[in-house]
Amino acid sequence: MNNAVTRRRIAPWHWALPFLVAALTAPLWLGWYEPGVFRTLNRAFMVLPDGLWALLSLFGTGWAIYAATAPALWRAPRIVLAWICAAPLAGVLTRVGKNLADNPRPLEVLGLEGIHVIGEPLFIAAMPSGHAITAFAGATAIYFALEPGRRLRWLWLFVFAFGVACSRIAVGAHWPADVSVGAAIGLLSGLTGAWLAGRIPERHLRPQAWLMRGVAVFGLYCLYVLWTDEMGFAINMPWQYALGAFLAACLALFAARSLRTN
Repeated sequence: MNNAVTRRRIAPWHWALPFLVAALTAPLWLGWYEPGVFRTLNRAFMVLPDGLWALLSLFGTGWAIYAATAPALWRAPRIVLAWICAAPLAGVLTRVGKNLADNPRPLEVLGLEGIHVIGEPLFIAAMPSGHAITAFAGATAIYFALEPGRRLRWLWLFVFAFGVACSRIAVGAHWPADVSVGAAIGLLSGLTGAWLAGRIPERHLRPQAWLMRGVAVFGLYCLYVLWTDEMGFAINMPWQYALGAFLAACLALFAARSLRTN
């Protein structure tokens, strides 16, 4: 894809979005009104079932995002490549952020009493939320990999990513500060992924291209993780089996297309 088309997909002002989110959520990551904000949200989110919050958290992992976007391997490969290109930066910033901040999680500070916990209790390495980063990186990468004229109907991706971020408070794993910083980092990572994917030549996007075959092989590892790792929520295993079955079917369809001659 030429540079002119890439520029139309990502305008210069789009790069200001992560910093705008960081500025607007400053009261959260500066720790104002805590632990009151966390306690209020954690209790308020109890009106929705635990299973919903656990499921939303599942989509804060790359394994679930891969499965959900698997049909794009042959229908819209640039979408898959966009969030995969975003993943390395998201992973590095997650690890660096956790090492630099070294913040305790709510359970370490407040204890278990009075906090609604879903799944495995977590105590260390709070800032930033890796799930929030992954969700917003995926949503942003997919959104900006689309043609500008098709984007409006996909704004729900950011609503869904927001739900994933809120789930980390609902399950008792993160402060609001952690998810707000995660959202900003995710936006930056997703924009970078979409920018990189926009520069991949069209010839590498065909099912017969080795790049896409390599992406599909990675899907086999995602399938293994979905079917074997609880990822902190035993309640999610039926959903993981279902996502894995969907992913397996998509990989089989991609393989059939990939083995066809041009």
